[in-house]
Amino acid sequence: MEFVLGLVGNSLAFFIFCLRTRPWTSSTVFLVSLVVADFLLILNLPLRVDYYFLHETWRFGDTACKVNLFMIATNRTASVVFLTAVALNRYLKVAWPHHALSRASVGGAARMAGGFWGALLLLNGHLLLTTHSSRSCLSYQLRTRPSASLIWHQALFVVEFFLPLALILFAIVSITLAIRRRGLDGQAGPRRAVCILAAVVGVYTVCFLPSVVFGVASVVAFRLRACRALDVCSQLFHGSLAFTYLNSVLDPMLYCFSSPSFLCQARALLGLTQGWQGSDSDKSTHRAGHRSCSGKVAATRKLQVDVSEED
Repeated sequence: MEFVLGLVGNSLAFFIFCLRTRPWTSSTVFLVSLVVADFLLILNLPLRVDYYFLHETWRFGDTACKVNLFMIATNRTASVVFLTAVALNRYLKVAWPHHALSRASVGGAARMAGGFWGALLLLNGHLLLTTHSSRSCLSYQLRTRPSASLIWHQALFVVEFFLPLALILFAIVSITLAIRRRGLDGQAGPRRAVCILAAVVGVYTVCFLPSVVFGVASVVAFRLRACRALDVCSQLFHGSLAFTYLNSVLDPMLYCFSSPSFLCQARALLGLTQGWQGSDSDKSTHRAGHRSCSGKVAATRKLQVDVSEED
């Protein structure tokens, strides 16, 4: 189900961003990178389905296993990085509207995204060098003497959750304080920015927290030689991976929530409303049925920062 829904949702998102969204903004660059990250996972899910259907027996060879684990890990890291980038981009637009970073061009955002991709590929490159047994294809196997690669993988697994989460929560608190300080609590644009960040936290927590909790619990149980606890935690960890893969399904819903323009175009493409003509810049002249698209632009003009147009 995650494969089918994720493929449909992200294909629709990729089509809208690349062919129907004009002009692009810095936020669009990060969202497209998030779509690409989701495709890395989606293309590898059929192999994982086969693996679990055969009771964790891998039949595609060691090279395919390395690539599969590398792509899945890269999706996780990239999802975390670009969700955080979207959140911080919103933070800068509201809290520091005149800062150079908040006014970064599309080209600057693209170069930044390219740097992120290079870094996260290096962070997970060790998975391409790890040898696996002929039947197993897991990147988190517990061993009495863990290798440097395994220690790094486990540390990255935890750090890449808590550090970005702290940054996103910081962005939410800072935006909320900035809105109150300027007396803009009643404005639709600033409120939407906070709601979007809250949605990001929701998706982030639901998808990644269970695997982190049960992964750490498994390591602790292994170190304490608590066999029964280890068995339970390992099973829960396996189950929690489904939540990790769920991010590819929830991300397109996040795009709809964060941008009325994206939602209007998605509904039009799915035949749920009359055809959409124009781009993000045409929202203010859109029909009354989509009044929220233009109303949002007018409300945020007072901030001199068009928060909503970033998507």
